[in-house]
Amino acid sequence: MIRDERGAIAYLCQTVTLTVMSSRSSPEQTDDRLAALVDDLLVRDPAVHAAALDELADVGDRRVVPHLIETLVIHEIGGDWEQFGFPEVLRDRSPPRYLELPEARWPGVRDALQTIAEPDYDSDYAWVEWETWYSQQGIEPLEGFDEWKLQLYRSYLPPVGRLLDAEPRAFDLRDIRWGNCDPSFLAACNEPDFVPGDAVATDAESEAGEYDRYLDPKDAVFGFTVGDTAYAVPRWVLFPHELANVTVDGTPLTLTYCTLCNAPICYDRRVGDRSLTFSSTGMLLDGNKVMFDEETESLWSQHRGVPIAGEYLDGGGDASLDVRPVTQTSWAEWREAHPESLALDIDTGYDFDYRFYEDDIGFFRHYWNDEDAVQPGVETADGALPEKTDVYGVTTDDGTTVRVYPVDDVPDDGVWTDEIDGRSVVVLRDETGDVAVYEAPPTPVERDDDALVDAEGTRWRPGRQALAGEREERGESGEPDGRERPRMPGRHGLFFAFRSQYETVEVGPTGT
Repeated sequence: MIRDERGAIAYLCQTVTLTVMSSRSSPEQTDDRLAALVDDLLVRDPAVHAAALDELADVGDRRVVPHLIETLVIHEIGGDWEQFGFPEVLRDRSPPRYLELPEARWPGVRDALQTIAEPDYDSDYAWVEWETWYSQQGIEPLEGFDEWKLQLYRSYLPPVGRLLDAEPRAFDLRDIRWGNCDPSFLAACNEPDFVPGDAVATDAESEAGEYDRYLDPKDAVFGFTVGDTAYAVPRWVLFPHELANVTVDGTPLTLTYCTLCNAPICYDRRVGDRSLTFSSTGMLLDGNKVMFDEETESLWSQHRGVPIAGEYLDGGGDASLDVRPVTQTSWAEWREAHPESLALDIDTGYDFDYRFYEDDIGFFRHYWNDEDAVQPGVETADGALPEKTDVYGVTTDDGTTVRVYPVDDVPDDGVWTDEIDGRSVVVLRDETGDVAVYEAPPTPVERDDDALVDAEGTRWRPGRQALAGEREERGESGEPDGRERPRMPGRHGLFFAFRSQYETVEVGPTGT
């Protein structure tokens, strides 16, 4: 596309150059010319972009496909924010200013891709289809791609590019994808208030008070406890934040949520003598959310809770966040198990229409449930389980291996016995119906209503933090006898997230 006289002159010159190059250039000269053309894609002039894309299409070298994919994503999202912006609840607002700039367009980029590569995508979501296709190809880019990509992000996605520029890095820059947003749009929910659950429950018998009654019994919640106090955060309220930094009972926590992986994970955000404040980078690594801490701008894996770039990785890479148990269940189930539970006050101070997600979490169900829908940036593989299997995983002490259990297979009234890191464990459903893993008492272990009975006949009561042994008095269960078997914190998510994030993934028993 030739947009003006300057573009026409540039196009004519490059066409002449191409003709000469095709007949007389050496491979080294061709590479130099291709490098110059992809550098033109960084120039702040859409006419120069268009001319460069025309010539790249004529040359037809697949090594430029990675460059074109990167520009295509920015071009398509910036050009149609109302359809592609994230979070969805902000699509009726203006996009980030850097996406509105006229130079943030690459006219003809989709045509160039279709000329160079095999696919011919023409749907409204063609850029997503291109990303999915590209993730399966293993195309080696031109030399210098890493620095080129960093400059693209610094220039055209400045809040994201600043964070991506962290060093050292424990990942390949080609595996990073922009996720349609930045830290200002996907803002963390910082220090929200928690109020009595009855004050916000729609079916509470008490009279309406000062708080908005918004929490229905069927609503999915993420529940956790600190000390003797239980807390519930509705999924649909956390959705447009994907992350909440809270301090409860003096304990600083971050409740993270990767919407593409359907993975709520709770961490203690203390590292050494610091309490870190986490936020979302707006980027994905192998389909999983990338976080950063505001204190050092180090990048962190949401799923593994370890640094992957920046100061904390430079310090030896041995920093990690302690995982806290988080339950994914309904408000009705959580409240029945924890009648005095506090719940998030929906008046967070952020100008989000949370009810947008109350009964509609958009295309994410498509990603969660459709095996043919591939999350952006994920290289598919044949694994021990289908990619979209909902699993609960517990890692080994060194964090390199994770043992996963398909959630739907865990029996409602039974118990599995397994082994993690050489320790016997039991896997069962807790009082909310979610999966829980505990260090095992003497095996074999049987389920007896809401208790376990071990090989010695001792009854154990599953609790939030541990299995509690009970004294036997006249053949009936008595008070706790002080013995405990700790609960092993785990992670929820779709199987592909575990497969792509850990060195080794093992599948636990799938039967009694």
